[in-house]
Amino acid sequence: MKKRSFAYGAVVLAVCSIVAKLLGGVYRIALTSALGAEGIGYYQLVFPFFALVLAISSNAIPIALSRQISAELAQDRGGAVRWLMKKALLYALAAGFIGVIFTIALSRLMAGAQSQAGVYICYIAISPAIMFVALANVFKGWFLGHGNTTPAGVSQIAEVVAKMAIGLLVIYKLQSRGLMQAVAGGLLAVSVSEFTSFATVFVWYLAAGREERRLKPERSGYRFFSSFLPITASGLIFPAIAFIDSIMVVNLLALGSHSDAVSQYGILTGPVASLVNMPIVLAMSISVAIVPAIAGAMSGYDVVSVKNKTASSIKMCLLISTPFFVGATLMSGSIVRLLYPALSAEHKSLTAYLLSVMSANIIVLSLLEVLDAVLQGIGRLKPVLVNIAVGGAVKIAAELLFVPRFGIVASGLSTIAFYLIALSLNGAQYNRLVGKNTNLFKSIGKILLSGAIMSLAVAPAAFISSDIYSVIYAVTVGGLVYALSLLFTRAVDEKELAMLPMGGRLSSALKRLGYFKEKKHYDNGSGIGL
Repeated sequence: MKKRSFAYGAVVLAVCSIVAKLLGGVYRIALTSALGAEGIGYYQLVFPFFALVLAISSNAIPIALSRQISAELAQDRGGAVRWLMKKALLYALAAGFIGVIFTIALSRLMAGAQSQAGVYICYIAISPAIMFVALANVFKGWFLGHGNTTPAGVSQIAEVVAKMAIGLLVIYKLQSRGLMQAVAGGLLAVSVSEFTSFATVFVWYLAAGREERRLKPERSGYRFFSSFLPITASGLIFPAIAFIDSIMVVNLLALGSHSDAVSQYGILTGPVASLVNMPIVLAMSISVAIVPAIAGAMSGYDVVSVKNKTASSIKMCLLISTPFFVGATLMSGSIVRLLYPALSAEHKSLTAYLLSVMSANIIVLSLLEVLDAVLQGIGRLKPVLVNIAVGGAVKIAAELLFVPRFGIVASGLSTIAFYLIALSLNGAQYNRLVGKNTNLFKSIGKILLSGAIMSLAVAPAAFISSDIYSVIYAVTVGGLVYALSLLFTRAVDEKELAMLPMGGRLSSALKRLGYFKEKKHYDNGSGIGL
């Protein structure tokens, strides 16, 4: 198999991940329309436990296996790779089977803990996916170990497409039998979609690994679990916090006598989270690209390069997330009415309110993704995990105190506090390692000023009665004003502008107009340019 460069692989995987997540966001919009607020609440209650089981059983397989396979291939030991594959497949079969049985056995207990007895059928419907994810991860690890990220990326897209096609069809067919049956049908489609992902990488492996499978297996010098367990431990924090949340929030809302608890939880974790996360996907592409660049700079002890790359990444992240934050904050009502017409008037109002509150996470979580990637590239994974754990502990404590009294908005605000604390701690950690960057703070100020100017331009959209015309006005006028404000404040330089979509052409055009002409500096005799 031809081994591609790491940079090429990172780009392919990032593009496929972005496409898959954007398609997933579209699916969540359609899903909310099909199931309604209460149905999406039941649907969302199941996923934190499902994600926790995956984190424990198989999420570490691709990383651990790919590292060991890559090391064996570097020594031209193809037989050892075959031996590793056998061990990994045996583990995946065992872990997947135990995960399925474990989920089915605990289905009624989990449903009872969430005070929704009927949800047990939903846990059963999604349980087969655990086996398919574990098996698919083995073959993804094999491809990643050979330097080929395309199958893993394509399988993500195939999974989402299958989930969209089958999920919506099954939900519409089962709606006449009751809401819980329709939700279970949608979750059964998740199992089918994970089988599709597994089938995609397995068939690809049958073709690509033909020569390697003819080799005689030879024992590898690497122990599969030597790197598996630390990776598993590091991936448990987010799923564990979400799992605790899935049990707490509905019960705390009921404790505070808030009606419609499942619907409120579903609105926060379903449509609101989907809309907030869609622009964050773009920031994730930056974080994927920056890790190898930062690691390479650190290997040469080039602190200046680390600071410059980090500053550019943070600026690009803010450039992308700021207009989405402004739009979600000011246009939440029109956006919700356009995308979720099937929701009741009460639920639309709540969704719009929560979206305007949670829009802060578009900036906060985007920056957190980038800083997490930077610190990991520097080799500081443990502090990142500690910072996330501290933020998670604050979130849980805040929910216990405030959700019964103030309702679902307290859960949303506690999530913002969670990410903000983790971001602040990561920022402090980064400053201790490489020092402060004064120029970066100035650039951030210019970008935020451009966002404020954009918000003034978008504000008149509130007086447009038609939601679709209101959104069109906000996107066109607001986007144009934001772009002009960035140019006027000189928030980005030529290289940074070229990193944006269509930025290369715009950068060339502005250069021809003399926008990027260097300023002349005159020495006043003190060594300071004027």
